[in-house]
This record gives sequence, C-alpha cells and structure tokens, in this order.
Amino acid sequence: MKQAKFWIWLFVLTLAALASWQAGVRDFAREAVYPYENAKVWFDRTVGVRVKAVFNRVSHASRNAMLERDVSRLRILAAENEALEADVARLRSVLDFTPAVDCRWIAAPVLSRGGTIAVWQSMRVAKGSLHGVRKGDPVVVPDGVVGRVADISPHTSEVMLITDPNSRVSCELETPGAEVGAVRGILYGGGTRPAADPQLTLLYVIEPLRLRYLERDFEPPPRTRVVTSGLGQAFPRGLTVGYLLESSMERNGLAREAEIMPAADLASADEVFILSVSRGDHAR
Repeated sequence: MKQAKFWIWLFVLTLAALASWQAGVRDFAREAVYPYENAKVWFDRTVGVRVKAVFNRVSHASRNAMLERDVSRLRILAAENEALEADVARLRSVLDFTPAVDCRWIAAPVLSRGGTIAVWQSMRVAKGSLHGVRKGDPVVVPDGVVGRVADISPHTSEVMLITDPNSRVSCELETPGAEVGAVRGILYGGGTRPAADPQLTLLYVIEPLRLRYLERDFEPPPRTRVVTSGLGQAFPRGLTVGYLLESSMERNGLAREAEIMPAADLASADEVFILSVSRGDHAR
C-alpha cells in the first residue's frame, strides 16, 4: 500500500515538474523572441513610418502638381467661357434673340430594355416624376439621341427608342456649306408603313432608320452627320442622331429618303441622360 502511494506521488510530482518545465520553456522562448519582435515594432514605428512618409510625400507632390495643372487649365477655360458668354449675351441683346431654354440633364441608370428586336422598342430607366422627369423629355447618351420618355411613374420612366416603329424625329443634315441651305427631313423608326398609309404600326421589321422628305435635288454624301432640327419642340437643335449610309429618290419622285445608322449603341447603354426642361420654358 505504501509503495503504491509512493509511485502515485512520484507520478504526480513528475507531471508537475514537466508542466513547470514546459511553462518555463514557453516563457524562455517568448523572452528569447521578444528582442527581435520589439526591434521589428520599433523599426516599423520609426524607420518604416519615415520611409513610407517619404514615398507618400513624393506621390502626393506628384498628384498635387497634376491637380494644380488641371486647375490652371480649368481656370483658363472658365475665363474663355466667361468671355464667350459675355459675347453671346451682347449679341442676344443686339439681335433681340430669345434666351436659351432653362434645362438640366438627369442621369438615369437603365433598369431593363425591350431589346432592339421587339414589338416595342423601349427601355425602362430609374428616374421618374419625383426626379422632375416628364412625358416627352428627350433621352440621350454622349454618342447621340436614344429616344423620348413615353410614360412615367414616380421612380421610373419608359423610354421609346428612336428605333421604335412609332418614333418620329425632326432632323436635318450637316451640309458642307451655307450655299446648300438647311436640308431637313423626318426620321422614322424601323418597320414604318408607306406614305400612302400613315397609320402607326406596332410591327417591327429589321431595317435601318429612314430619313424621309429630304430635298430631292441634293444628294448627301455617305457618313453625313444627322442632327435634330429643333422643329416641333420635341428635341433641342443640334443633338446627334446618326450618320447617313445612302440615299435614293422616293417612289413618287418628289423627295429623297436616306438610310441612317444610329449614333448611339442602344443595345448596350447602361446609363442615359434625360433632358428636363423647366415648366413654362418649353411647351409640349
């Protein structure tokens, strides 16, 4: 019995000694590594911070120099614009010209689209009446005209694309010289019916846009730029619509018509801009 107790106590003391030794080893290891860890921390907080600050100052200095150049360039452009605005105001006063329409551009993400091959050529955007959008407002992207707002809700708008069969836009060609004069026509979406049947149609036929009722005696060259004419108060003048592919005489021989390639990529637009005109400045 006494011998068994002895061995038990010996086992317990051995375990305690091993635990104490392991704790001592761990403490020794920590203490042995501490100088190196402390040195690393000291290096990072003193030398490393200063080195990073030097590189950051160089980077910031380079960026500041670039921004200062941009600011100087913008100041020059602003001064030039002020001079131009003064000249325009003076000319408007001399000519008693109607002042420019008060308007603003509203950026609108595209939520969904009816596609470029569908019954209705349309897209839905994430801005509506609560944002100041109204039916009939023009919709564009930087490349050119997209369409017009056909319907609105508080937060969304339905946009009829210029490719829609029921779309009509008053346009004109950028003619090479003043001697030609204004060459205007009406831009029709795809799938339009002949002139003898002016009824609107919902059927869509894959074909280029048609610019009809052009001056019969003037044959425009290919790639002629087509812009909005400003007539009818639907679109302001000068917005790019597309580029002329080819033209030919209409069947009745009274005018020319042309095939137009849209300037805007309607199928891949992710964001559009709605031209919102102030009430009272633009009669619909």
